[in-house]
Amino acid sequence: MTWRGWHVLVVVLLTAVLAAGTALIAAQRAGRAAEVSARQMCGVVVALDDAYREAPPQTPAGQRIADSIAALRTEFGCP
Repeated sequence: MTWRGWHVLVVVLLTAVLAAGTALIAAQRAGRAAEVSARQMCGVVVALDDAYREAPPQTPAGQRIADSIAALRTEFGCP
C-alpha cells in the first residue's frame, strides 16, 4: 500500500473512533437527563398516589387512574 493509502486509512479510522466516542458521550448525557426527569416525576406521582390512598376514588374510572398511579410509583421506584 502506498503512503497515500496509509494516510487515508488512518484518517478514516480516526474519524470512526471520534464518531464512536461522540455517540457514547451523547448516550451517557441522555441517560442522565432521563434519570433527572424520572426523579422530578416522582414528586408528582407520590403526591397523586398519596392523595388517592387518603381518599379512594368512588368511580371505576377513578379507581383505574388510582391503580395506574400506584403502578407508576412502583415502576419509577419512588418512595
